[in-house]
Amino acid sequence: MQGKTILIVDDDTAFSEMLSEVLTEDGARVVVEHDGVVGLDQAMQSKPDLIMLDVMMPRMSGVQALEKIRASDWGKEVPVLMLTNMNEPEESAKDREAGHPTECLLKTDWTLDQISTHVKELLAENTQS
Repeated sequence: MQGKTILIVDDDTAFSEMLSEVLTEDGARVVVEHDGVVGLDQAMQSKPDLIMLDVMMPRMSGVQALEKIRASDWGKEVPVLMLTNMNEPEESAKDREAGHPTECLLKTDWTLDQISTHVKELLAENTQS
């Protein structure tokens, strides 16, 4: 993960800060935003190597932000992990069917270390493509 930039957009401050700490310890540069609108702006400006979006956020949901990201040339291929506390795999399934690298993770099913390991795998896959 050395030298890779990861954007976390999640209104759960405690979760996003703890996840940021784990990913930073693993060598990533992590940017955290707590609002979908600000997170979308940050994504479009900084073009991170991977984006993690909470599905449910105020002002703009992660799904809405993902749609806007995918509408850009750069955003069509960036790996995105949708994070949720609810089981909503249908949105990520639609995105995968369209050929976009998107997954949905149920936060309660993953430890922070497991998420970090999965992020490393995704970044390695994306580098090889």
